Amino acid sequence: MNTKIKLQAPKGWSIKQIGDLLDFERPDNYIVESEIYSPQNKTPVLTANKSFVLGYTNEDFGIYKNIPAIIFDDFTTDSKFVDFPFKIKSSAIKILKSKEEDSDLRFVHELMKSINFQIANHKRHYISQYQYLEVAVPPVNEQKKIAEILSTVDLEIEKTDEIILQTEKLKNGLTQKLFTKGVNHKKFKSTKLGDIPEDWSVVSIKNAPLQLIDGDRGINYPKLSDFSSGGYCLFLNNKNIKDDHFVFSNMQFITREKDELLKKGKLERLDVVLTTRGTVGNVAFYDEKVTFENIRINSGMILLRACEELSSSFLYHLMKSPLMKKRYLGVASGSAQPQLPIRSLEQIYIPIPPEDEQEEIVNICKTLDVKVLENAQYKEYLTILKKGLMQDLLSGNKRVKI
Repeated sequence: MNTKIKLQAPKGWSIKQIGDLLDFERPDNYIVESEIYSPQNKTPVLTANKSFVLGYTNEDFGIYKNIPAIIFDDFTTDSKFVDFPFKIKSSAIKILKSKEEDSDLRFVHELMKSINFQIANHKRHYISQYQYLEVAVPPVNEQKKIAEILSTVDLEIEKTDEIILQTEKLKNGLTQKLFTKGVNHKKFKSTKLGDIPEDWSVVSIKNAPLQLIDGDRGINYPKLSDFSSGGYCLFLNNKNIKDDHFVFSNMQFITREKDELLKKGKLERLDVVLTTRGTVGNVAFYDEKVTFENIRINSGMILLRACEELSSSFLYHLMKSPLMKKRYLGVASGSAQPQLPIRSLEQIYIPIPPEDEQEEIVNICKTLDVKVLENAQYKEYLTILKKGLMQDLLSGNKRVKI
């Protein structure tokens, strides 16, 4: 027999249901496809998901001015706090507002976000599923202080998201220029890749100073029963390469004996790994930071091994550049399961600067990568901080000073 655990309220708090705190309504009027979005217009058109502001309209009909409000998506449980006039994109969105004078809507929004996990197993989510959920509610002045603290962290996360977005745009623009115009050049020549510096060369990957190495797909290719959660040789899968870096989670290993039966496809230091099936064009670099000594690629990957006048670091940054990502997609085949065959990859042309300029380009790319990583790590820190604050403040385990 299941016994429901009774929610305990800290001293001075009360137990209420979400439905005691909120009224909700479905808007009669929402945006129609004939309306034209333009940045010059005044009224934002909103959705509850990450994109939030879809565009702007000047259409007066249907503008919701009874603010503040929470907009809530019945199908995803995404929600946003809104304190400016707006229009709604979809009839699936509900508009929520305070029912009681002694409830702070921003605080209630934080409560809603904190209890999303309670209904995560439902196939569809409706505001009615929140109505009867019990929550501990402090006096309104304490609600406002808690909401202020949590929304301050939210604002910092939003600022960091914008910095990450702008840094990525800057990085993409600079790398596009670096791999086509180089560093401080004034004289250019016309090539298959367009105008590039005079002292650069352009070659197909097939004729470039590098080796393309496929994995061993013969009779000794590992079966499911050959894998274990630990062992001698890490056998890569596509989950191990994300955002152009190795991600060592969901790992699978093979034994030394199995490894020795396989021929091609074992990594050497400074190899570049490129995914060629499913998610085409993800790249990773097997440099000294990777602690695993024995690694093999699976059948949906290929190794690029630089030689002669081609720097391995330059090759890595080139292969993960937006310039090359676009070319992979241009020659990939299949839609349900995209593939990048070696023969197609070999036909792609790449620029090769002099070795000293390759190093310059790599140093600039590394600086940009560090900036992106720092921002991502700061956002991760803020996200963990927010989660901890929600657990402490919304439960009353830690009380705020009023």
